[in-house]
Amino acid sequence: MSLGRRSLLAKLCVAMGVVALPLLLAILGYVLPQLREQLRADRVRGLRQAVETAYGVLEAYEARERAGTLTRQEAQAQAAALLQGLRYSGVEYFWVNDLDTKLVMHPHLPAMLGKDLKGYRDVRGRAVFVDIVTLAHAKGEGSLAYAATRPGSPDAIPKESYVKLFQPWGWVLGTGVYVEDIDREVAQVRQRILLAVGGALLLALLAGAYVSRRVVRPVRALADAAHRVARGDLDVRVEVRSEDEVGRLTEAFNGMVAGLREVVGALVDAAGATAADAERIRVSADALSLTTREQSESLQRTAEAVQGMSARVSQGAQAARTAAETAADNGEVAREGGTAVGHASKKMAEIVDVVEQSARTVARLQASGRVTGEMLRLIQQVADETQMLAVNTAIEAARAGQHGKGFSVVAGEVRKLAHRTREAAGQVQSLLGQNEADTAAAAELMRQGTAKVREGLGLSSAAGDALARLVAGVREIGGHVERMAEENARQSASGESLAGRIHQLSVRSTESVDGVRQIARSVEDLRTRASRLKELAARFTATGKPRS
Repeated sequence: MSLGRRSLLAKLCVAMGVVALPLLLAILGYVLPQLREQLRADRVRGLRQAVETAYGVLEAYEARERAGTLTRQEAQAQAAALLQGLRYSGVEYFWVNDLDTKLVMHPHLPAMLGKDLKGYRDVRGRAVFVDIVTLAHAKGEGSLAYAATRPGSPDAIPKESYVKLFQPWGWVLGTGVYVEDIDREVAQVRQRILLAVGGALLLALLAGAYVSRRVVRPVRALADAAHRVARGDLDVRVEVRSEDEVGRLTEAFNGMVAGLREVVGALVDAAGATAADAERIRVSADALSLTTREQSESLQRTAEAVQGMSARVSQGAQAARTAAETAADNGEVAREGGTAVGHASKKMAEIVDVVEQSARTVARLQASGRVTGEMLRLIQQVADETQMLAVNTAIEAARAGQHGKGFSVVAGEVRKLAHRTREAAGQVQSLLGQNEADTAAAAELMRQGTAKVREGLGLSSAAGDALARLVAGVREIGGHVERMAEENARQSASGESLAGRIHQLSVRSTESVDGVRQIARSVEDLRTRASRLKELAARFTATGKPRS
């Protein structure tokens, strides 16, 4: 298991170990050797002071020798006897050898007095007295370490000695202490240090365990609550047990959950309302698309009927011209012209019916255009409300911080969709306005055509009556027929123009159908995204049950 997955108490113990281990290594590897060296230096200084004291004895007797009160042999004998009985620290003693390595005085080796000690070696094979003489010749005084035995003990023990040359007599005065005393003191110090460090670590461990428990329990409670929130439970609340940083963190967590609960509730309600509005808009758009398509088909049929009417009017005009020419030749042709005029009158009546039917169709188209305008205004209002909803959703998602990033993305998509819906509605509104203008123009043309056709119908009726009453007025009738033919030609031209306008209106109605279909697709996308937003928000619960 990596350190990142261990508990806080384990991490604290590891931290204390990391701090204590270098400290122990520094104490054992540097401080204690330095302490031992310092104790050795202190012992060497003590030995030097002791040698200086004993050296004063030699100087006193040598002064008496120089004064003539004692001979050299007497002075040396009395000085050696005094040094042999001299002790410090209770048991420590002095010895004297000369520069020829002969032992002059030693309180524990009386049998070796006067003997040459060049062959004397310690347990490690060191020629101790040879080294002492060498040191005395080289420096006059100094310290020397070797192995020796305590009186009455067969075991060799490391010993630190200090020697000094008494030049007038050629004597080397020395004393020493056993190093095991230093090692014993160092071991005692080491034991006390280890006990102190161990006690401090134990106290630190106990204090760390107490502090970690005070911190770990609230943190674990917060972690469990956070996992519950991640699973969708927004009713979770952590009890605040302290006023320290952990307590403030707990209060902030509770506040965050409360705010998130409010945001999710508002998002669920808004998503439900948006989905419902999108569904209503979709239904309205489908109805509008169907109505517009029917209007387009009706306009197409009207255009075809007007074109047929125009063709028939043109044919009537041609027939009227032929009747006028024939009426000039004979009355029989005039009668046939009268018959043709009768047929023309019937056709004119049919034209009147067709034109009136076209006028009614155009009137219905104008009414449908007004209804379409009202529905487009409704779509624009819904798009504006959706835009405001997306802005509010983005604000609430920003307040939610990390937990609201998904809602911020959805809010951005809803805002884009509302913007596209508003643009499509504006385009359809523009097309509808043009449609209304063209429809009004077509209605005006239909009214003019109806008036002209009715006038032509009156003329045809008058011509028929005139032919019935008076055949002799054929020429006059022919003149009337000629005028009627001209009027029919104008009516035919008006019918062609009207047919063209109606065809353009049909094309624009088809474009309106495409625009309405685009709006329907945009509204369907809006409904789908609102449903997705509702599903995402419904993952969270506020009373133990999913929000509906």
